[in-house]
Amino acid sequence: MRIDLFLKLSGLVKTRSLAEKACDAGAVTIDGRTAKSASRVSVGSVVVLKKPSGEEVRFAVRAIPESRSVSRADRELLFQVIDSGSTPCS
Repeated sequence: MRIDLFLKLSGLVKTRSLAEKACDAGAVTIDGRTAKSASRVSVGSVVVLKKPSGEEVRFAVRAIPESRSVSRADRELLFQVIDSGSTPCS
């Protein structure tokens, strides 16, 4: 599944276009590599999402949705947060 679609379906990003913009800005990595919006994500991938607020969320993909709609209750089953917090300032 494409990372932009996964971010939208998981609820980590509000819309697919915002997920695409985050990828274009270099704010998303998959397994240590900068992701493009069309980059593939699979079960076991470790994704880092840097939000505009400065917060960085690192999570592991636990499941790939089979349909294009995921209930709010099922979103938490798609990923497991490994680390979340502000990035240190240089």
